[in-house]
Amino acid sequence: MRVLFVLSVAALLTSACQSPPQTVERPKRVPTPGTATLPPVPNLNPPQAPERYPDGAWSVRGLVAADKAKLAVLDPVTHAPTSLQLRGTVASLHPCPLTEKVCRPAPYLELSDNKTGQGRRLLVAGERDLDARHFSVGTEVTVTGHFATASADGTYFAPDGLLLLDPLPPPADADASSKPETK
Repeated sequence: MRVLFVLSVAALLTSACQSPPQTVERPKRVPTPGTATLPPVPNLNPPQAPERYPDGAWSVRGLVAADKAKLAVLDPVTHAPTSLQLRGTVASLHPCPLTEKVCRPAPYLELSDNKTGQGRRLLVAGERDLDARHFSVGTEVTVTGHFATASADGTYFAPDGLLLLDPLPPPADADASSKPETK
């Protein structure tokens, strides 16, 4: 045991007597002059669409911020949901070809207040044939429908709300207008 103690003390003394390692001189870094090209400062207060346009149409921002209970009221005479108009830019379009019997997912589009389609979006759905309305991404449209959080058949659901399109009126019969009137 004594031998082990003596050897450990000797190892400690020999390591303490050694000189410190040599420091290596490295060249100092000198910054090179130059210019930085930064992107433009973003506008943190972009213009917002009004809640409602002068003609009475809602904006996406206005419809999402509105009181949901007041929007989903029934007409007292017809007991049908009251229709409203919504104006926005088509941000995305998901049609369903008429050749398909069942569409998964069901056809819908999303409207945004921003011309680029960015920002807050609102789901617009309720009609299988979106091509008949001639929607295309990037165009500003005004649609008519009723506000809901879910469709009656459960196909569409959006907690913030969605607009279920009113059906298109039937096309005018071309044959009836070309026939001469009988007296």
